[in-house]
Amino acid sequence: MALPESSPPTTAGTPREQSTGPDHPWESCVWPLVAFLALGAIEPTPSGGGLAGSLGLSMSAYPALYALRLAITIGLLAWRWPAIRRWLGRPTWWTGLLGLLLAIPWVILATLQRDAGWADWAGGSGERAAFNPFEAFAGNPTATWGYLLLRGLGLVVVVPIVEELFLRGFLMRYVVNEDFWKVPFGTLTAAAAAACAAYSIGTHPAEAVAALGWFGIVTGIAASTRQPIDCILAHAGTNLALGAWVLASGAWWLM
Repeated sequence: MALPESSPPTTAGTPREQSTGPDHPWESCVWPLVAFLALGAIEPTPSGGGLAGSLGLSMSAYPALYALRLAITIGLLAWRWPAIRRWLGRPTWWTGLLGLLLAIPWVILATLQRDAGWADWAGGSGERAAFNPFEAFAGNPTATWGYLLLRGLGLVVVVPIVEELFLRGFLMRYVVNEDFWKVPFGTLTAAAAAACAAYSIGTHPAEAVAALGWFGIVTGIAASTRQPIDCILAHAGTNLALGAWVLASGAWWLM
């Protein structure tokens, strides 16, 4: 089997690249999320299971491990950022606002799934850290708000970028053509929709119902505007609203 090309046969900055790019597509669209997810596997969870449990890592190690996870992911994004930035496009005004509103059905559906006892249907796979800094750093406001700033950076900036680059920029196009950079962004086929559905459930089992609907709507944004930046802004809007809800309600299980 031939190795995948490291870059598409396009010229940087051309309309073709803006539609199908970016340059060095594997490094730009795939590696950042792979690193983010791989590093997340060693983060501890409240149940104490998984790889972190076998390594003897307690919840007290979570902030440092998350900071490391974020730093490596940001480094990979920075490495390819000039090519990624040229490809993102210009924002459409309504996508971020829609993202904010989509946090409402996410919270409602995720809560219903949890209350119905369906959150653990995947056997604990995808369990969230649910790290509450107000409890962990009680009496230390500097550590508390320092962590919240770090977590906010990951939630509202890094995660929307790496996840949308991977899902919409790579996976949904890869199932159409292995040379995915040849497929225009926003191309929607039955295979692409199925890949989106499988990804949403597989990566968010505890909120599978909410994730299935949310990712489907953002796929519609991709098909409508054909610009990666719009999916990223919708994702960032939802995550921002979710973060605000968690702070206001104390529902740390959502994070």
